[in-house]
Amino acid sequence: MDKNNQTLLQPDLVNQIHNKVTFLNQFELAIINNQLYEMYSLIRENNAELQEKIQSLPLIVSDLQPLISRYLAPNLIRFVQKTLPFLFVEPLNNDFDNYAVFIGDWWNHREIGTLNVISSVMSVDEKIINELKITEQLPSGETINDDKIQEINKNIEGLQEFLSDNTKRKLELQVIEDQLEELKTNKSGLFGRNDKSTKESLEKKQELLQATQKRVPDVEKKLGVHEAELLALEKENALRQLELQSIVAEFNSIEDFVGQINRLPDSYLKSLK
Repeated sequence: MDKNNQTLLQPDLVNQIHNKVTFLNQFELAIINNQLYEMYSLIRENNAELQEKIQSLPLIVSDLQPLISRYLAPNLIRFVQKTLPFLFVEPLNNDFDNYAVFIGDWWNHREIGTLNVISSVMSVDEKIINELKITEQLPSGETINDDKIQEINKNIEGLQEFLSDNTKRKLELQVIEDQLEELKTNKSGLFGRNDKSTKESLEKKQELLQATQKRVPDVEKKLGVHEAELLALEKENALRQLELQSIVAEFNSIEDFVGQINRLPDSYLKSLK
């Protein structure tokens, strides 16, 4: 029975080994001759999963992936920066297979996605892309943050108004304290008699003003938070406008730009022929 199983399995086993040996010979020859097109073609042919954007090498050479990625990366990066000149590709820490992709070379530029060397697939941040698509459709001068900015400015205005009344409240407190002191030291009171109701009214007003004054540190803190939020939104608007201008200078629309990214594996392979 074991003998029969061996006989049945032998052709398939021999065929599998032959395929691996053939792949290794062809892959080695492509590397020797610096034939990048042949290398990528062999990877695709021998790894159906890769065509579904699973970023891996055929198992037989998977242990060499860091070396192979380092070998393939420079040419792919040059192609990306030639066809998409407003994108900048930078290495990730200790990751030879994937590179960070940024829009623009300005300070604080945003990472739009990652580039995988083996599959030559660029994965993009859908949130950033959707924001750019929305911004592209807005009338000139409008931004997707306008409603948020308007709400924050309204809050800031209220907080600033509260703080601007601080000096007035301090003066009122000082006057009340002086009046209470006079009532305390002068038995005849402000009006020639010890007016209990006047004293209670002043103390109630004093208590209210003091409670209001205690809110000042919290209000100042809230104001700082809102101002930071406003600055962040304004910076975000400025960056998004720069990104949009860079893209539409090369493409008709964000949709065309995304299409170019999606076609990257095929267009790159075609360029290697």
